[in-house]
Amino acid sequence: MVDESKCDIIVIDDEEDVRESLKQLFSLEGFKVYAMADAKEALGFISTKFHGVIISDIRMPEMDGLTFLKEVKKLNKLLPVILITGHGDIKLAVKSIKLGATDFLEKPFNPNDLVNQVKVLSSQRQAVIESYKGLETSSLKKMTDDFEKNRICYSLEKHEGSILSVMKELKLPRRTLNEKMAKYKINRQLFIS
Repeated sequence: MVDESKCDIIVIDDEEDVRESLKQLFSLEGFKVYAMADAKEALGFISTKFHGVIISDIRMPEMDGLTFLKEVKKLNKLLPVILITGHGDIKLAVKSIKLGATDFLEKPFNPNDLVNQVKVLSSQRQAVIESYKGLETSSLKKMTDDFEKNRICYSLEKHEGSILSVMKELKLPRRTLNEKMAKYKINRQLFIS
């Protein structure tokens, strides 16, 4: 069963057995997993709206993992990407991290270590997404409320506190206008000359 509190995972590996075993491993942990055989297919799937974790092999035909990593970072610099390889060395690991990989693992790796790493990244990713949602929502809500309040105050001032004139100008029923004035604590008496 997919756990909604966890982010999605994309697994990219040209070796079907590795791809399927990782898919099964993370599915059992409650993640929704998308398994793909090549990096180009994955790039088509990833958009700026993808909020998950990516696990990619490095050595693959057509597009290797490092090129894929560069392309992913163009879409979203904060997207966590774990690179795995069966042919790793220190130079490749350093290059991967410098390009923005979150982690670099050599095959065979301990599945529990990978699961724990993904859980941490998933938790961090969800926290970042929630903090952005809160900012976007609160900022937009505040801007909308401020605009609406200013619009009512401007109309009240223009019409010297006449509710009927404000209703007509703003095309609002009396009840709605009264509710909005109460919400924004607007005293119409201040606008009467």
